[in-house]
Amino acid sequence: MKKLIVILFTTKYRKGGEQFRKVAETMSLEKSDDETEIICKAIESKKEIKGVFHDIAQAGKQISEFHFIGHSGMYGPMYGTVEFPEQFSPYELRNLSIPFAAEAEATFHCCRSARWFAPYFARVQDVKTMGYHWYTVFSSKKDRYQFPRKNAVRLYSFGCPGKKSHGLMASLKKYLGLTKVETLKAYEPETNSIDSSYNSVAELYAKVFEDIKVRKDEFNWIIKQFPNKEGLRVLDIGCGNGALLRELSPRIENGIGVDVSEQLINQAKKQSANTDNLAFKTIDGPELPFEADSFDVVVSLLSFRYIDWDPMILEIERVLKSDGKLMIVDMVTAPVRLKELPAFIRGKFKHYIDRLSNPAFHQKLGKLVSDPRWSTMLKYNPIRSQHEMKWYLESRFPGRKVKVINVGWHSRILAFDSINMKDINNISLTYP
Repeated sequence: MKKLIVILFTTKYRKGGEQFRKVAETMSLEKSDDETEIICKAIESKKEIKGVFHDIAQAGKQISEFHFIGHSGMYGPMYGTVEFPEQFSPYELRNLSIPFAAEAEATFHCCRSARWFAPYFARVQDVKTMGYHWYTVFSSKKDRYQFPRKNAVRLYSFGCPGKKSHGLMASLKKYLGLTKVETLKAYEPETNSIDSSYNSVAELYAKVFEDIKVRKDEFNWIIKQFPNKEGLRVLDIGCGNGALLRELSPRIENGIGVDVSEQLINQAKKQSANTDNLAFKTIDGPELPFEADSFDVVVSLLSFRYIDWDPMILEIERVLKSDGKLMIVDMVTAPVRLKELPAFIRGKFKHYIDRLSNPAFHQKLGKLVSDPRWSTMLKYNPIRSQHEMKWYLESRFPGRKVKVINVGWHSRILAFDSINMKDINNISLTYP
């Protein structure tokens, strides 16, 4: 039986689509021989890539090499368009059936794919996986960067230092043709069981955020947007130690908090023991154990980045009433822009004043973030970039806009209010 190589690429998501096609065609040409069958195909959605794997399995074939060429977010390859981006969630990747042969390899030729995605894919698909740590470029040469000629017969894509990652000198070196190709980083499947939740740091976390009002900007935004009416039923997704629901409890009829961390839920129950209208449950995966139309408000504070977006959005749509609202406040990565410097300076000043007025909180926070278990947790739960969250939410809720409420040097806090869930009915998900 011939060796099967599958090369998939995107053309619509952001720019560079035709270059990705040329890179894929170059790879197909260079890997072609009499002993090899090659599938080289453009795919633009999660449904399409799932269909490719299904057809291969139905034909009784197995993949020896899998290559993806295109754009990537922090959690892996991106499909669709900026107007409606798609990305497999961690849950979907775990449950995606791919007919890999023994000793197969998967390579993701896209920006930053080695940082989180490649090791995760290796672990959940049980296959050696490779990717790049840096941003990728198009090049006319295979071994080092050369500005691609307009009519180049062959085109390559690889990771290398550049302006975005290493500054102006790296950019100059690249365009002078002195930058070599970044060596692909390879990850073997991990056999050890990994708990990526907050379980190991739950007690420290609960002490730091016993009073959620220490997150002033985030809490004030939620209170300002929160409905002012009687009989509200509220669901907090990623509730942590329940601090937000405890603050909201006088305003609502009842609230339920859910989290994947059993230890955080235990802390929430302990700290909320005297609050009769609150309950807390551990969930496993993007399924909400509640009846349809159960809640008036679903809120997610500093946890939406960890959630399996598409599967969970479907669940949120199911359990929310049609006139109910989804409120999200979360941290994302993005460098400060020149026009944001005044907001950045104001934020730094407020932070300095807060350190002086609330030293106990900052002492406990310092103890949490310096704990090696916190670093391990972050390794398996990366923060998403601003454009990933912004494009996702604004495409799923037409007319609604993400708001920046706090600006840091390399990060910022975003806030989003769906107003109601009626517009979400226009959404057409292609998987699952």
